[in-house]
Amino acid sequence: MIDIQKLGKNIRKERKAQLLTMEQLAEKAGITDNFLGKIERGEGVPSLQTVGSIACALNVGIDYLCGGAVHDTEHKFITSLMEINDLSEENKKKFIDFISSNIKYFK
Repeated sequence: MIDIQKLGKNIRKERKAQLLTMEQLAEKAGITDNFLGKIERGEGVPSLQTVGSIACALNVGIDYLCGGAVHDTEHKFITSLMEINDLSEENKKKFIDFISSNIKYFK
């Protein structure tokens, strides 16, 4: 069973981390900002479809919003990979070369 309070807090936290207003996220998720506000406060009980829409709008997994297995570090890494995917092929190569030459400093 989903902890509605935790779900709402995680949605709000991620929305703010992405610098989205309630109106922007609600529009992206296809719900009203009023309903999103209720969800964030733990007052509204969204359907699984609605949670999925919010997760898609935030580019995160449902399990992340529910406080599941994906941790902040992993989420940031996955988000970064998605951003890298949007780079041109030339810039992807430059980025990979940069990471390859510097990874030794993090071991």
